[in-house]
Amino acid sequence: MLKNDQLEKLNEYAELIYSENKKYNLTGLKNIEAIKDKLISESISTINYANINLTDSSKIIDIGTGAGIPGIPLIIIKNDVNLTLVDSNNKKCDFLKMVSSKLKINANVICARIEDLAHNNDHREKYDLCISRALSKISTLHEFSLPFLKLSGEALYIKGKNISKEIIESEYSAKVLGGSLSNYSAVTDMSSIVIYKKVRYAPKSYPRRVGIPKKSPLELSWNKLVKEIIWDVD
Repeated sequence: MLKNDQLEKLNEYAELIYSENKKYNLTGLKNIEAIKDKLISESISTINYANINLTDSSKIIDIGTGAGIPGIPLIIIKNDVNLTLVDSNNKKCDFLKMVSSKLKINANVICARIEDLAHNNDHREKYDLCISRALSKISTLHEFSLPFLKLSGEALYIKGKNISKEIIESEYSAKVLGGSLSNYSAVTDMSSIVIYKKVRYAPKSYPRRVGIPKKSPLELSWNKLVKEIIWDVD
């Protein structure tokens, strides 16, 4: 159960998203209740459902965080973790810094492209958990996320429903980048979690240049995947 001070911070955070939305272009949601329900409550439900073991020394990176979802709700309910928020949009980063100051949240805000930051030695293979919400398809998320993780670190993707095909298409990407599927499940009627564990180091050439992981994901075509499955069965 959340403590009173945590509830107060979560409500203040929702109010900040609502009041600053026009200035910073944070979300398409237009009312405070939708922000609380679709962004904040969903983030908390997902984090709790994932049941990832976090300690005082856990280092977490939230990539493509936008308005701070799910990273800020996470640090409000687990305030002893070490959180880094990453977004490439300067205005959103300004918002994140303002929120961190107002709510007295100890979060490191970095304005950078994920593809570049993952090659920075201060961040590559330094994190226990990489989280993202509605950022990209899973095959692209592997290329974004797995280079940031230590061995045995975990990538938590918050996705919509009907993700089975994405998971299958991302098998090649996971294999190349050292990830192994450990869990996936529906959390609500509209959202799911997918968790991968890092079991091998990612090749140093990944992620590729800015824009390439989204434009040309590391995945086999659906027809080739079907042929491989048939071949394995035979």
